Amino acid sequence: MRRWWWLVALLLLLGAAGGLLTYQRYREVQVLGQQVYKELEGDGLPPLPGVLEDPVFRDLPPSPPDQPVSMGRYKPTPSLSTPDSKAPPPSKTAPAVPNTPPAAQTPPVPTAPAPIKLAPISFLERVRTNTKIHVLLIGNDESELDKGRADVLVVLTFDPKTRVLSFLSLPRDTRAQIPEHEVEKINAAYAIGGPTLQTIAVEQFLGIPMDKFVEISMGGFQKAIDLVGGVSVNPPFAFELDGQSFEPGKVKLNGEQALAYSRMRKEDPRGDLGRNTRQQEVLRSLMGSLASLSPEELNRVLGQLQDHLRTNFSPSEVVELRQRHDYLLSHQRTLSVQGVNRKIEGLWYYVVSPQERRRLHLLLR
Repeated sequence: MRRWWWLVALLLLLGAAGGLLTYQRYREVQVLGQQVYKELEGDGLPPLPGVLEDPVFRDLPPSPPDQPVSMGRYKPTPSLSTPDSKAPPPSKTAPAVPNTPPAAQTPPVPTAPAPIKLAPISFLERVRTNTKIHVLLIGNDESELDKGRADVLVVLTFDPKTRVLSFLSLPRDTRAQIPEHEVEKINAAYAIGGPTLQTIAVEQFLGIPMDKFVEISMGGFQKAIDLVGGVSVNPPFAFELDGQSFEPGKVKLNGEQALAYSRMRKEDPRGDLGRNTRQQEVLRSLMGSLASLSPEELNRVLGQLQDHLRTNFSPSEVVELRQRHDYLLSHQRTLSVQGVNRKIEGLWYYVVSPQERRRLHLLLR
């Protein structure tokens, strides 16, 4: 199925935000922002019990002292320290009693654990620090929102220390526990509980809270390609899919053709790796097209996609993210989930080990 139109949403938002040069444009984006804005259930509340407390992450080393722990879209529970919390004075061990054997000495009093240093709760304040920012991008497999399953799940991690934007694609068939439901393919969470449950399922799988989410429909992706006049690609070999034929050599594709070009897997000798390469090729072309649009044109494109786009980003938050993380289009890396395909009770799943979940958690944390 189609794999990556999710990034169109964020690129359009960031592009439109970068074009805020006049008050009129600012007002236009504010109106569009209100039309696509949607809060997730749980935004601003403590996380549900167990969502960020999976035992698989329990014994991992703590974050470095210079990397504050972020609660993302959540507020910390009362048991966690706040950034202003003061560490309690260290406990002192009782002095040894002179002239007594070691066994008779008073045992040391355990030292209280150091308080957790939390990043600011406010997103605007948090994005101004060296805290990593995590954004979940959701693309459904239908032409409209609120239908079907999540065909695409990508976590974007903005790292202000290394100045690198990381892309982690979660295979839609990944076998995972859906919070308060059965073990399922992770993308089933969207069909059960929409973007809220889908976000919670990803948070539980990675043990990392999301700061924001962006959701776009398959129809929105196709429309975005058409609105920028298509994308240029260079097929490495000939193949056909969904009634579309491709031959080696540079060619320009419309939205429907780009969908077929980016989804083919079975005829590619490299399988998923080859498909990922073609997806990135289309993405780079689309990014170049978006970057060449004027602020007015970007606002127009975003306006025509408002029925296909939903996010809990506010316009001011997008502006701040773009200004503070201006490396996002020039310094990127791709991360992948290592697992195996396995048939369980008649269904094929992508099975990911606890060790792999721990590795991903440490990479993104």
